[in-house]
Amino acid sequence: MRANEQHAENNGGANQAGSPAIHPHELTRWGDWYFAWCWRRKMRRLLMLDRAGQIRLGSARTRVSAGAQMPLALIAARQAEWRRQGDAAS
Repeated sequence: MRANEQHAENNGGANQAGSPAIHPHELTRWGDWYFAWCWRRKMRRLLMLDRAGQIRLGSARTRVSAGAQMPLALIAARQAEWRRQGDAAS
């Protein structure tokens, strides 16, 4: 038996070519976190532009400020819930 064949047996068989290394549900979870990070960064940028006088948020300032301070976990959980609701409607 060759060393590479023995290695394949010890690992329970080699992965099939083309099979994803990450489960699709894991990818959607990463997508939710990325969405959360981008969304919070956008809220923080809007606040910065408002302070610099380049834009006016007006009455939306309190909501944007709240969004900029939200924890990523909360934003990601909301995004996952919105995604699940959208999937159920389809």
